[in-house]
Amino acid sequence: MTKAAVIKFQKKYGITPAVGYVGAITRAKLNTMGGVVVTPPVTPPPAPAGTGLTVSAAQQPAAMLFPVNAARVPFTKVNFTAGSDGDVKVNSLVVERGGPSIDADVASIVLLDESGTQIGLSKTLNSAHQVTLSEPFTVKAGQTRTMTLAANRGADGDSSGAGAVFVLSLVAVNTSATVSGSLPIIGTAQTGNSGLTIGSVTNQRGALDPNGAVSKNVGTTGYIFSSVKVTAGSTEDVLIKSIRWNQASSAASSDLANLVTVIDGVSYPAVVDSTGKYYTSNFGTGIKIEKGYFKEISVKGDIVGGSARTVAFNIEKTTDLHIVGLLYNYGITPPTSGTGFTSGTIWYAASTITINSGSLTVTSDPSVPAQNIALNLANQPLGGFSVEVRGESISVARIAFDLSTTSTAAGRITNISLVDGNGAILAGPVDNVGTDGVEGVLFTDTVTFPIGVTKLRLQGKIGTVFANNSTLALNTAPGSNWTSATGQVTGQTITPSPSSDVTASTMTIKTAALTVSVSPNPSAQTVVAGGQGFTFTNYQLDAGASGEDLRISQLLLDYSNSGTATNLTNCQLWDGATALNTGSNAVNPSAAASSTSFILDSALNIPKGTSKALALKCNIASAATGSIYWGISATQTVTGITSGQSATVTQNSAAGQRMTLATGGSLSVTDASSPSYRVVAAGTTGNTVASLNFHASNEALTLQTVPLVMKPATSTNADVTLVTLWDGTTQVGSAYFDGTRDASNNFIATSTLSTAVTIPKDGDKILTVKIDSPNQGVNEPGNAGAFIAINWDGGVTTNATSGTKAVGQSSGSAIYASGSDTTVAGIRVFKSFPVITYSTTGATASAGVNDLLSVVITADAKGSVKLHRLSFVIGTTTATVDTLTFSGPNGNVASSTGLVSLTAGATTTAIYFDSTSNTNDAIVAAGNSKTYTLRGNVALLGNSNSTGSVSAALMADTAYPKLPTIGTATTTFNMAMSSTTGAIIGITNGNGVGGALNNSAIIWSPVSTTTTSSLTTGYDDWTNGYGLGGCFATSGLGQNCTARVISK
Repeated sequence: MTKAAVIKFQKKYGITPAVGYVGAITRAKLNTMGGVVVTPPVTPPPAPAGTGLTVSAAQQPAAMLFPVNAARVPFTKVNFTAGSDGDVKVNSLVVERGGPSIDADVASIVLLDESGTQIGLSKTLNSAHQVTLSEPFTVKAGQTRTMTLAANRGADGDSSGAGAVFVLSLVAVNTSATVSGSLPIIGTAQTGNSGLTIGSVTNQRGALDPNGAVSKNVGTTGYIFSSVKVTAGSTEDVLIKSIRWNQASSAASSDLANLVTVIDGVSYPAVVDSTGKYYTSNFGTGIKIEKGYFKEISVKGDIVGGSARTVAFNIEKTTDLHIVGLLYNYGITPPTSGTGFTSGTIWYAASTITINSGSLTVTSDPSVPAQNIALNLANQPLGGFSVEVRGESISVARIAFDLSTTSTAAGRITNISLVDGNGAILAGPVDNVGTDGVEGVLFTDTVTFPIGVTKLRLQGKIGTVFANNSTLALNTAPGSNWTSATGQVTGQTITPSPSSDVTASTMTIKTAALTVSVSPNPSAQTVVAGGQGFTFTNYQLDAGASGEDLRISQLLLDYSNSGTATNLTNCQLWDGATALNTGSNAVNPSAAASSTSFILDSALNIPKGTSKALALKCNIASAATGSIYWGISATQTVTGITSGQSATVTQNSAAGQRMTLATGGSLSVTDASSPSYRVVAAGTTGNTVASLNFHASNEALTLQTVPLVMKPATSTNADVTLVTLWDGTTQVGSAYFDGTRDASNNFIATSTLSTAVTIPKDGDKILTVKIDSPNQGVNEPGNAGAFIAINWDGGVTTNATSGTKAVGQSSGSAIYASGSDTTVAGIRVFKSFPVITYSTTGATASAGVNDLLSVVITADAKGSVKLHRLSFVIGTTTATVDTLTFSGPNGNVASSTGLVSLTAGATTTAIYFDSTSNTNDAIVAAGNSKTYTLRGNVALLGNSNSTGSVSAALMADTAYPKLPTIGTATTTFNMAMSSTTGAIIGITNGNGVGGALNNSAIIWSPVSTTTTSSLTTGYDDWTNGYGLGGCFATSGLGQNCTARVISK
């Protein structure tokens, strides 16, 4: 009712006062007349406006020149402070020009906010020398905003502004609040100047601009609406600080999205103002344009609505493009010339973009996938489509789908509905008509699709005329099958797209069906009696070929036991981690039977197209014997969840794998490919000496203790400070050789594991044994050349404290391993050792002296090494070699060599580090390297003395040297030693003992028992090259290093 109508009603029925609104008296009268009074909604009152605004002068700008074509030159700064009782809206400001100057020299006045952004349009002075800046701004309650009055200056054709003084004053404030403060507020006087030439720019339409009327569909993304090109002049580099676009056509701001200004491929937000028409982009500290160069500035965005409306992104005023010179720091006013630019009301008039009517696009929806569907059940999925609408809501009065099936009967799908993603019915239900082909499913209900994406699903009831495994698929050509489509805003007829067929997923029609099988896992095996929750069988329940979800309440399983049937208890079926029959439903077999019933606590649902794996687990009595299997042979009862009909069960009857019961597990230990013999440095940790393989049979075992043995022939317990056991990268135990010996006088130790180690049933676990060694040297505990070989001690059997003990995880029994000790290769420990390497890359031989090998010898960081002899294998083919030399950094190391001439085949030469003039190169300092060169005089004998080859390789030692015995017959030393007279046994004399060392290819010393560098006084730790790394690591233990060949 209008107000006039209410007044007329009140006067007619004597209701006073007749005020024209429905109050309590009027409402009561209306109720008596049986009418329904609709109470108008209560509009919440707006937030209270502030009642007070204080205006005061702020700190004013510095005095400066006001040159020709300068923009946004600051004159006056004003503080606007709102009272605490509410926000204050300032509607407009009146500004007056003063000073000895004329209005014609001021192009326009602008208002700038705190960030320097222009508020509203620039305005020109009127005949009263004033301008009204009418763009409103708001001051928040209790806060202050500082605004700047600035001026733009144009060209000064008559130089009247030169020396003129310009002043801008705030003379009036238009607001509903009470204004406090003294007006006018006068700012800084700025002096006009016509002589200073500030920077300049030129402008023209950009290359990316549409440059003409264009039509675009709703849904167009990333479209460039307008673009301008700005070129810096020759006076100074300039900065682009901001730009303001004016969307001057009929489109609303809500019709556009993701609007940005783009410069050099970088996007800057375009922020719309309260009118919805002006979009401003600020560029922070500015985007630099160097003198003579240009930037293109574009506005880009998405069209999301506004059918039949237009878009035009103009630049209204020259001052809407804020440009500042980098040299003089003045704002620069762009010219009104340039392609597309004018001096009229609109500085740059953009192209007009017409937004077309809405669009509707149909695609297949993968969220309704190909699947099995059931016979004679309502709401079976027939197919899915996605409908995307852009621009405006669109109604469609007729929607048809073609039906393709492998069945031939007509009228076989009924109650077909078109539903949305929420299950709401949009059209139908209808029955399909005809057989395969055109428009087998037709909806004539008008469906209105909103802007956005609507998910469609067709569902219906499949007739029983369909055969099992037949298929169907729906398709539609929206361009012809979707007709009478109308835009709800424009009223225009719309042709859906595409015109080609869109086909939904193919559905396969299935009856309710389940296949039951016995899995081949776990395999037949020996099982320890006493195990709890042992998995005897896995059953596969496969509904992959079912047309509907299935339900099963019990399983009939085949139980066979060659021993006592009651040896199994608490038999349960498990679905993953969930037991399906608990409490009284757990089965305790009393007899073997082919149809032992397992009643489930609650029915098990098996979704169509999926399968379930159920594990049968039982507890085994500790004294159980014989063999057991669980299989399946009886027919199972399965029903469809929706139909309630019995499913077709395909049962692959089979006995499960036979499990043989044993009284307990067993444990064995073997060498798991321990490392080869090698040399290591003393005072190091984590040296691997053995890898032990622990094998569990019949049940999983928890390993608890591991006994170790070390024979003392060439080492003592002092040569090992700590033994550690490792499971991969995790330390699981440790042991110390504390001097305890067994009956054979071997050092023994037992590691009680600190971390549980599980050995899987019928599987293996490898533990690595590592040792830490003490330092060697003068007054150090380690013995020079100690040989460390730590093995598993198989001689200890059922000793609870020192034997190899494990506990069965099924039986709970203690299990001990026994057998022969392992035999590892061991390691040899020296204070330090040399690493010898060389390049095997060949070279071209020439007649005369050639470099045969360049040998690099590096001493380990633990100490220096001294060299006594190196041996080389020399080979020739149609060549001879003589006059061999071996030189280090300080010259020849040998006083003589054993090789004089080679004519063919291979022979050896020994190089002795016995030079009396070059003793330095016999020693390599700790952590350092020295390079030595083997040279020889080569004669080429082949092809008229022009071809031949020579090979050279470092010779290996094939065994550690036999050790001398000094003192009592039971004391054996690890290395060749000096006698009481200082003669080195095995080097200067033999006695059948040191001769083994004297025959070695390489002789060197770790200098561990003396500090002297003299070979003849007190050295007692010489050894050979067996076990060294370097080039021997590649060739193999005891094998010569790879030869280097020179040839021509």
